Amino acid sequence: MFVFLASLLMVFGIDPLQLTLFSMAITAVILPPVIIPFLVLMNDELYVGKYRNGWISNSVVIFTIALTFVLAIVAIPLEIIGG
Repeated sequence: MFVFLASLLMVFGIDPLQLTLFSMAITAVILPPVIIPFLVLMNDELYVGKYRNGWISNSVVIFTIALTFVLAIVAIPLEIIGG
């Protein structure tokens, strides 16, 4: 069933590699706004109590947000320019 649906994309002339690259660029844009609420929730002492994030966990999450933000800034123009 899924192979049939995937082959329909090729029938309409959509390149699977271009579709994959586009979806990766969109994921890079969406990831930071999705991670930030989790960062806030995992630091809320009323919500998670003594299991809230420490400074190491927060550093890793902030580094991930910064990295995906940079990737989003780079990926979208490359997707547009690269065609």
